[in-house]
Amino acid sequence: MVKQYETTFLLDAHLPNEQIEASISKYIQLIEKNGGKIRSIERWGKRHLAYEIKKKQYGFYVYVRFEADGKFCQELERVYKLDDSVLRHLTLLVSKQALQEEMKKKIEQKPMEEGEPKTDSIPTPEKGQPLPNQG
Repeated sequence: MVKQYETTFLLDAHLPNEQIEASISKYIQLIEKNGGKIRSIERWGKRHLAYEIKKKQYGFYVYVRFEADGKFCQELERVYKLDDSVLRHLTLLVSKQALQEEMKKKIEQKPMEEGEPKTDSIPTPEKGQPLPNQG
């Protein structure tokens, strides 16, 4: 069954930019080759770590949201563990509640079509009536 997942992985920030991009592409291609569908990719960039990991003080963070079969996540985790440039990784199933909230936000942020009445507008008083806060 296809579900939505999110994975965050931390690459060694001391690698050249070309190698960082190559690693990101490698994982994107791995997801797509195994029938996954990428929803979003966010490169959070180089950040100072709260504590050293493998004697490194900086890491390059990457966040990927994707759809895939549950069995594929085990393969993705295995590949992360084999890659020396990956300092840490975490893959999570996106809950139904989180998906519903995300859809709700998208609907709320949808720009209003022209001619559509405003639902959050303040009603204007009749002529000669005081404004609501002028009681």
